[in-house]
Amino acid sequence: MGNLFQHQQIAQMNKRELAVYNYVSSHLEEVSRMNIRKLAAACQVSTTTVLRFCNKLGCDGYTEFKYRLQQALKKKWEAIAYEASSIPAIQYLQNLTVDREIQRKIEQAAQWCAHAKQILFFGEGVSGIIGQYGARLFSSTGVLAFAITDPYYPPPGKDMEDTVVFVLSISGENARMFSLLNSYKKRRVKLISITNTNQCTVARISKLNFACYMPLIYAWPEVGEASLTTQIPVVCLLELVAGKLTEKNSSGG
Repeated sequence: MGNLFQHQQIAQMNKRELAVYNYVSSHLEEVSRMNIRKLAAACQVSTTTVLRFCNKLGCDGYTEFKYRLQQALKKKWEAIAYEASSIPAIQYLQNLTVDREIQRKIEQAAQWCAHAKQILFFGEGVSGIIGQYGARLFSSTGVLAFAITDPYYPPPGKDMEDTVVFVLSISGENARMFSLLNSYKKRRVKLISITNTNQCTVARISKLNFACYMPLIYAWPEVGEASLTTQIPVVCLLELVAGKLTEKNSSGG
């Protein structure tokens, strides 16, 4: 329920309001059918506390909160009903061989990597795991490559103009990652991103962006909002760049 509960809002709640949050987040379906008095009784707080809880979520009152909750639940069940398919990923892979713009970007990325002193891969969660694979893959081509999965990893204090940074992110809107990448940009790195759309913040600050446009799929409800969005295009792009890099290294170009 990431669209309903924001970290900044929850951080501002007092003990009683947090009690409401804890109950609501654990009983979403039941709460969507409760009136304010029943919810207050279930949480052992006053209706005034429930209203303050709603206000801190940006709702004018309990009615708006219930409407937003019901809309979030509707999206949740739409996500459950969506059958994950490999077809979009297969179509993307087929398009790679004929899309001249993507081929140009692969060539450009490999050219930068061939002249880089080091290559860094940034990512969190599943993207972080793919980044670790990317670092291992590129190291096999003979270049110095590392994966950074900690968004609080401090950037070095000097210029890094001979460094290529790959950032892997489905949403491309992680605030902490954006702050870290901005620090690296100031150190004159060449930033390459692989995101799901070219309209996200990370894509727009990158020197080179690959957008995959895969259907967003989430695991519901057992593991919250864990992403099941396919990573096949991301892995394929990394392997194509690594393959092109190997060709350049072997030819001395």
